Amino acid sequence: MKEAMISKKRLKTGLDILLGEEKKVVNNSENITTANTIISIPISKVTPNTGQPRKRFNEEKILELSKSIKNQGLLVPIIVKKDKSKKDYYIIVAGERRWRASKLAGLKNIKAILNISNEINSAFTSIIENVQREDLSPLEEAEAYKKLIDNYQLTHDKISKFSGKSRSYITNLIRILDLPIKAKEALLEGKITFGHARTLLGLEEIELKNTLDQILERDLSVRETENRVRNKKNRGKNSNTSRKKDINILDYEKYLSIKLGYQVVINDKKGKGTLSVKYKNLEQLESIIKFFNS
Repeated sequence: MKEAMISKKRLKTGLDILLGEEKKVVNNSENITTANTIISIPISKVTPNTGQPRKRFNEEKILELSKSIKNQGLLVPIIVKKDKSKKDYYIIVAGERRWRASKLAGLKNIKAILNISNEINSAFTSIIENVQREDLSPLEEAEAYKKLIDNYQLTHDKISKFSGKSRSYITNLIRILDLPIKAKEALLEGKITFGHARTLLGLEEIELKNTLDQILERDLSVRETENRVRNKKNRGKNSNTSRKKDINILDYEKYLSIKLGYQVVINDKKGKGTLSVKYKNLEQLESIIKFFNS
């Protein structure tokens, strides 16, 4: 309950920053100029946002919501912006679940907040509204943050401020986009968790595939997966290097590899040496640097 209250508070704070104060409900008009006015518009003239983070919708929950809307009406307006390509049409910024449920409930008109803020704020609004929902997958959330970075050159710090989540969380989450397709599909479908995904990040391609197969076939927990990965890395090291390395150094390598999500190698000679982190592309390098700077 406490966590839910915190999420709602974060969501409200983020939307307040982006949208400002809400206005009273008015009928749709050609001369609307007040920012973020609540309007009543034909539901048939509202279309989904193709760039919205959520890719999957739970039909059972939408049906439940539609029944609630039939009985009590739509308690929370959706947020829309004007469709520049179609006169009198609107694009959903936030609230596609409510829009779908309202259509299912047979509503002809729907209450909406008309958001006339800039494109970046609209993108923020859509993402913030969605990431606070429990059923948004880590992959969908990561893709949403990555889109903000790619399309609007936003920093991890900026996203952290508006989402209410830590900078390190944002950085770690975005790294899961480096996973192969099969792993990302498993994450999207809920077959593995974010914890599993982070553990897989430090593995080479073949080892990652084998570990993922074991997770799916044996329903391994995150801790069991971490133990298997740790044991494989210890067995897989060069025999000469492994024999010479202190057990504490091996533990440090294991801990850092899991923490960073990338393979870490420590070469120690009498308390002096080097620590290296393996990466496959410049994006991964940037992610590592940002992790140490967070």
